[in-house]
Amino acid sequence: MRLLFIIHGYPSDVIGGHEVRCQRTAEGLRQRGHDVLVLTTYRRENGPSKDGFVWRLLRSKLSEDPKRTAFKWVFVYRHNVKVYRQVLKEFQPDVICRWNLNWCTAAFVNYVHETSPVPVVVFVGGGVPAIPDDLWFHFCRTPARGVVQNLAKKALVKLASLWIPTEPKPIAYDTVTFNSRFVRDWCIQREGWQVKNPVVIYGGVEINRYLTRLPESYHNPPRFLFAGRIDPEKDPLTCLEAVNKLAQRGLPIKLTIAAGTSLHPDYEKKVFQRITELGEFVEVKHKINQSEMPKVLNEHDVFVFISQMEGFPNALLEAMAAGLAIIATRCGGPDEILIDGENCLIFPFGDADALAERMEQLIRNPSLVIKLGQNARKLVEERFTLKRYLDETEELFKSVMRKA
Repeated sequence: MRLLFIIHGYPSDVIGGHEVRCQRTAEGLRQRGHDVLVLTTYRRENGPSKDGFVWRLLRSKLSEDPKRTAFKWVFVYRHNVKVYRQVLKEFQPDVICRWNLNWCTAAFVNYVHETSPVPVVVFVGGGVPAIPDDLWFHFCRTPARGVVQNLAKKALVKLASLWIPTEPKPIAYDTVTFNSRFVRDWCIQREGWQVKNPVVIYGGVEINRYLTRLPESYHNPPRFLFAGRIDPEKDPLTCLEAVNKLAQRGLPIKLTIAAGTSLHPDYEKKVFQRITELGEFVEVKHKINQSEMPKVLNEHDVFVFISQMEGFPNALLEAMAAGLAIIATRCGGPDEILIDGENCLIFPFGDADALAERMEQLIRNPSLVIKLGQNARKLVEERFTLKRYLDETEELFKSVMRKA
């Protein structure tokens, strides 16, 4: 099959786990003999490029000067349409795999669906609006201050409508793959997605990258790891507050924070200030490369997974594959595989006292760390391997092509 992947932020320009999953899907299908081309965005400091099967040609938030006016999106949209049409002509795909695209203008998302000559399969990793929207549409529907300014703005928007849509439109989706039942239900029932063929395909990890943990390989006291973006919805401050409570009680607590990209600079500043105050109890590792993550996981025993809402996160699966005991919040997709007391310990989001209690429970009971970690590893081996994920994705593409 000839598969065209379209996404913003393809690794190494990583925004989060959804982009990493796209990379693993594209590379995994290439290894199975499929012809894959990734059309993605470029950063302003690097410029457009073609590197093997990854073409960084699309303009987006990453490529644009933030000081430019709203009308820059007219040119961004026209550029992306031109590039997309040229790639379709050159590559001639059998299926288009659409991942995140809103940063390339929401109008471009609509264009892909309205004009595609082949089936479009959408990959969704979180609850997102049914109707693509962005700052351009917001600008078009927001009146200017003053009568004269508003008339002038309306005239300019009317003129721009010759080159780019000025109102968001709903999309009638054919095939959408969701990475959990939670995300499927959120998008369809709460956000109003119209989907003819909704499919749930859980993510998977390459299990052989992670060593099988023997009971004697766990540390006593256990070493704790937090890995994720330094953002409020990932809540590292609650984790740090729990560490502070345990340190004040004189317990042997050691936390490593594997800090990812932050989308909230002010919050990030608060987190690192708190880390400085905690001193020896917290170590920071900045933006760890994906190839190094199995080694980092193997050096720890407990993975603290805090999130307000998640689809089906790669980081959690990787920690389970590495045999780490899990302390987690109830946050959506992970609830479908996490069982309190069997492969994890659960605490409420934002509750530092409850988190500290769970961490103390593992510090005082090393055998529970081993039990939770080995049960987590067994579950991934049985149900969440990368091979299983690629098998299901490949079969979906074949089904879509047969129907087409």
